[in-house]
Amino acid sequence: MRRVKMSVGAAPLREQRTWAYPNGEKLGQFLIPVYDCFVEGTDDDGTAVRERFDVLRFGVHCPDGKSAGVVGLANQQTHTIKAWLPHYRVHSARSPENGAWQVYKNFLIHDGPDDASELFATIGCVEVMGPQGFVKFNDLLISLSGCSSETRDQQLDEIGRAGSMSIMYARAPRPALKKAR
Repeated sequence: MRRVKMSVGAAPLREQRTWAYPNGEKLGQFLIPVYDCFVEGTDDDGTAVRERFDVLRFGVHCPDGKSAGVVGLANQQTHTIKAWLPHYRVHSARSPENGAWQVYKNFLIHDGPDDASELFATIGCVEVMGPQGFVKFNDLLISLSGCSSETRDQQLDEIGRAGSMSIMYARAPRPALKKAR
């Protein structure tokens, strides 16, 4: 298996609407920053590849239905991807793009909103944005990994077990809690 490196940036690109997960729908909507995520590796021909995706990396958490706070990984850190979780389903919105990569404990990489009108909530997972964004993301990971399994499900599982994929979070200031207008 070839090494694949991901890096999540620290400079906000724009804002995305969200709600406070899991019990904060009555608190209204909030704005969280969108960041870039680069995926780098080498394809089957030995050519270096680097592609960019828009992602969410911070979210708004409301465990009690009354108060909300911004959560997510703010310090610079690098993690080896622990596993592919094929049965994971996004909890805060409808999504046909199932599965998730386990980064660290409950911090995952999974599908996110397709556009500015789609409302997803997050509590610090990296959520890959854009129409079929998570599918395109996973297609890229498969193409860069050099995995040998036949089916897509087997390929994703093989990549998750290989320990050859990592993600680096750039140090980013935790954004302020910001109500949407």
